[in-house]
Amino acid sequence: MNINVAMLCDFAQVRTGLLFVSSGGISQLRRTTYPAPIGVMLALAVEVSEHEAQAPFQVRVRVEDEDGAVITELAGQLHVGLGEMDPGETRQIPLALDLRGVPLPKPGRYMIRTTIPGQDVAEVCLSFRAALVEAPHQPPGPQAPEP
Repeated sequence: MNINVAMLCDFAQVRTGLLFVSSGGISQLRRTTYPAPIGVMLALAVEVSEHEAQAPFQVRVRVEDEDGAVITELAGQLHVGLGEMDPGETRQIPLALDLRGVPLPKPGRYMIRTTIPGQDVAEVCLSFRAALVEAPHQPPGPQAPEP
């Protein structure tokens, strides 16, 4: 078992066994105030072999701040059930995890750690920076049309 794809994106979904990713590769977030929602999704593709596809497995995702404090932790159990596979065959299992509502308490560096407990799979870490930006200046009140 291996995590072949891990990417932060604006949107991800799984449809008919395929992973659809929109605006992927996010490494910086800009917000006008904090706390603020993270506003991203996590797109994953997990490669499984014939024998790994038969048993359920768990995926754990942890969002941490730059000091290692856990902001949130998500876990889910998957039962792949891919049907008949040839000996030695592997398949990609696409996953789209919605993190958009996870609150970021302040600007700074954050880490998203993805693991598959009980499997010999390296932890995948995605780092991103959340920045504070000024809101665009809005003129007060409606503007009169020019003659």
